[in-house]
Amino acid sequence: MIRENYSNISTNWAKYVTLLAILFISHSCYKPKSTIATITVLNDSNNSPVSGATVRLFYDDPTGVNTSIINEQNTTSDEGVVNFDFSEYYKDGQAGFAVLDIEVNNVFVGVIQVEERATTEKTIYL
Repeated sequence: MIRENYSNISTNWAKYVTLLAILFISHSCYKPKSTIATITVLNDSNNSPVSGATVRLFYDDPTGVNTSIINEQNTTSDEGVVNFDFSEYYKDGQAGFAVLDIEVNNVFVGVIQVEERATTEKTIYL
């Protein structure tokens, strides 16, 4: 009888240790996806890529109450593409990410709704 109790305790203990190990391993493998905005700038007349264009993504509060937290600028590649990584701005549990204004060569050209933990793409024609 005593031996049976020790056997049950030993079996239960092994189950708990295995469960804890699985939880630890699965939690340590968690890698959040990046929050990326990809802007492609093309020539309106022939759809050719515009390289060297300055692209700015930002939030501008028209009331002036909120200062801009996001104000990123980069230059397009030879393919007319520029990537912005906003992963550092995204906080777990946040619903949605941001709607940002787009400027190309200091001219307002539209907005982009950047989705959290995904790559959001937008094509701009000049």
